[in-house]
Amino acid sequence: MQNDFWSSALFSISVTLPTLLLLILGIGLRKRKVIDDKFSQQATSVVFKITLPALLFLNVFKNPIAELNEQLVMIWACVLGTLLLFLCAEIFAAKFVQEKRERGTFVQGVYRGNCSILGLAFCLNAYGDAALVPATIYAATTAIIYNVLGVITLSRSLSDGKVNIPRMILNVVKNPLIISIVLGFLASYLKLAIPKFMLTTIQYLATMTLPLALICAGVSIELKALYKISGISLWASIGRVIVAPIFMVLLGKLFGFSGVNLGVIFLMNATPMAAAAYAMVRGMGGNANTAANIIGITTFASMFISALGLTILHQMGWV
Repeated sequence: MQNDFWSSALFSISVTLPTLLLLILGIGLRKRKVIDDKFSQQATSVVFKITLPALLFLNVFKNPIAELNEQLVMIWACVLGTLLLFLCAEIFAAKFVQEKRERGTFVQGVYRGNCSILGLAFCLNAYGDAALVPATIYAATTAIIYNVLGVITLSRSLSDGKVNIPRMILNVVKNPLIISIVLGFLASYLKLAIPKFMLTTIQYLATMTLPLALICAGVSIELKALYKISGISLWASIGRVIVAPIFMVLLGKLFGFSGVNLGVIFLMNATPMAAAAYAMVRGMGGNANTAANIIGITTFASMFISALGLTILHQMGWV
């Protein structure tokens, strides 16, 4: 029994440690002034607009379109779980977050994980190619619903409840991640014969994604934020790294998931608040400092929570 526990613990650490080391590398490079915030912003833009779409396109294209039908239950679980988390966070914020302008930031902190980068990194480190399809489908689903709900909650808290529907639709349609996934499905469905040199180029770009994105994430982490914990930051962080993964795992069990699929659900929801939430809060006139605090707290907390949670789920025989 003890050997099983340690083997589960070592597996969990092996999943999160590479991610943590790359984040630490980013912090160290920034401290030594090898790279700075400007480089991080430019590189993150490259990741978001080019290399991550290449990764998602390749994952979808290389897997038969028929496998999408097998993942429909995963999509429904993701959508339902995210909506329930969103509604619960909205109700909690309305009752306990006194400053109305902070409510949208709090709500995003609870439901919006970093699925496209850290979630994919966790899943691929844990399960390799076996996680490609479910993790990609999950990331694609969240890319849509997170942005829609983000615009809704921030519009409610920052714009007297007015939701800019045309802007929301435009943001979703223009999202490079969504575009790349749709193109991947079309290419797979039509069985397009993409030249080998193009596939190789796309593969090169895709391989850059996770290391570059994680290093940039480390550069953007403000360690000082960990010493400026407000009540809103703390409660949102608890919601993100403790409440959300527990809730989604239990929901996943109700949907009948186990093994790799349940592991993907847990790891996707054990991620920190997405950096895109910070950009959205700042762009819409919210308190960007609160968002930065939540990202800083949850980034480090998620490394330990994900390892601990994965160990427990292994011991229970759920993943």
